Amino acid sequence: MALAFAALGSSPAAAISTYSSWNGSDSITDFGCPNTTTYGQVITIPKGKTHLGKFHFSWINLNTGSMVVRGEVYAWDGVKATGSALYESNPKTISFSDGLFHKVGFKATLVPVTPGQQYVIFASIDKDFEKCTNNYEMGWGFIFSDVYSGGGFVYQNNTGDENQWTTTPWNTFSGDDTAFKVAVSP
Repeated sequence: MALAFAALGSSPAAAISTYSSWNGSDSITDFGCPNTTTYGQVITIPKGKTHLGKFHFSWINLNTGSMVVRGEVYAWDGVKATGSALYESNPKTISFSDGLFHKVGFKATLVPVTPGQQYVIFASIDKDFEKCTNNYEMGWGFIFSDVYSGGGFVYQNNTGDENQWTTTPWNTFSGDDTAFKVAVSP
């Protein structure tokens, strides 16, 4: 049975990742409350891949407090998220007490995507904005160059208004990228 499956030319799961280009210390700030509540990365789905899986970013604590975040996946229209959420994680409370980077992951499973199309994977506190304490903020692992040609870092200063995700153009840094990894599969 395994030989028959292999003979059909199945392509294995893969990942889109910028971690090999990240120096492990650079970051972009300030993700959190009260202002920059949404950070993300635009990606392009590779040929032959039709599903998106788990994804993660690296975050570092900037002060004390806590926030509740959700991971999201939306289609991307070139300037903003579009349509309905293709994936939304359960709320996740974040409160790091050290000055180290932590990989924060979201367990998306078999999210249908289209090869060649762009999507935005992101984290936001917008839907749980009132649960952010002490103006808690974090830095995201960041690469100050365009190492991933399929997209780039995007963000919104939307102060807890998730309706802006699909109605207001997002800000960008000319293609610079977050430190991220996302699984894609056939």
